[in-house]
Amino acid sequence: MKQILPILFIVLISLGGCSTKLYVRQAEHLIDDGKLKDAMEMIQLATDSTANNQWAKTYLVYGKLAQTAATSKEKKDRDLFENPLQLAYKNYMKALDMDEKGKLDNSVSLLLPKLSNDFVDKGFEAFKARKYREAMISFEYVSKIAENDIFKGSVDTGIIYNAGLAAYNAEIYEKAVKQFTTCKEMNYGGVNLYLLLKNAYASMNDSANVLQVLIEAFEEFPEEEEVLIQLVNYYISAGMNNEALDLLKIAKEKNPDNANYFFAEGLIYDRLGKFENAKNAYQRSIDLDPEFFASQYNLGALIFNQGVIMVEEANKILDNEKYTAAREAADLQFAEALPYLEKAHGLNKENIETMETLKLIYYRLKMMDKHSMIEKELQNLKQEINDY
Repeated sequence: MKQILPILFIVLISLGGCSTKLYVRQAEHLIDDGKLKDAMEMIQLATDSTANNQWAKTYLVYGKLAQTAATSKEKKDRDLFENPLQLAYKNYMKALDMDEKGKLDNSVSLLLPKLSNDFVDKGFEAFKARKYREAMISFEYVSKIAENDIFKGSVDTGIIYNAGLAAYNAEIYEKAVKQFTTCKEMNYGGVNLYLLLKNAYASMNDSANVLQVLIEAFEEFPEEEEVLIQLVNYYISAGMNNEALDLLKIAKEKNPDNANYFFAEGLIYDRLGKFENAKNAYQRSIDLDPEFFASQYNLGALIFNQGVIMVEEANKILDNEKYTAAREAADLQFAEALPYLEKAHGLNKENIETMETLKLIYYRLKMMDKHSMIEKELQNLKQEINDY
């Protein structure tokens, strides 16, 4: 009898190991029968078993259960797990890691494409609901699945772009930059990709990369007007006036009838104190587009400010006759500014700066009826703003 006991002990251990695997097999059958809660109980028993913790198929079935729950029409099934698709991915990967001989490769290769599609659907659903962080995570998992050796590392650039867009809308700009940069390196996304990447860097206050991306975009899409305008605006805001003028020269050669380019040129010359150059550029912009408010206002303001300088110079003159002549010359300057500012006011009735300047000119030129009208209009506008 003493020799028989060890043999029986070994047999019992073997039978115990086999019986624990029954939990996994039962769970698999229950999944196929749609009894997911019962299947979950079997999986929990299986994962609690030391023997089954060493069996790769345990995690394959666990993943299948989580994925099936995620896409079930029954809410009670969907609520069985938190983030069930992510749980499915985690378990599939664990099954592959444990399966050193690759016996489960075929099974996982059949399950992963559907999991990828499930993540895509979840991502678009979340994006539509403006749950951008959730959408980003789903699209990131799609990319992770695509990078698996089973798929030979094939990457869907559209999904990477969507992950970046979701991150951008979620204001997770570091991740947006990472995804958009990958797309850029893969020549995907066109000019909009560059502009989104630029905006992400701008939101991170990374001005160096903002400029770099705009330059790259201009080199890649030299015909795109939006890129050129944004690059010019960057140069202007950064005080890089010569660079902006050089770029505008190229732009005007390509499109000599674009009022925006002449407005930008006028703005630069205006800041540089080059009165005649600025005046000519603004006027050319107005000739091309008479309804361009900014050009009308800026030209009127430019001429008006010149008039203010002339008044200041006149006040320094001691000779009465020369003083009078200088004041009259200044009044002519104000009169020259008037039609541009009146046009600007007609284009935008809510611009206080235009109205304040018109009020000064009307008073200066003794146009008291118009002065009273603009003063009343200005008071009403300020009251509306205060009430709002």
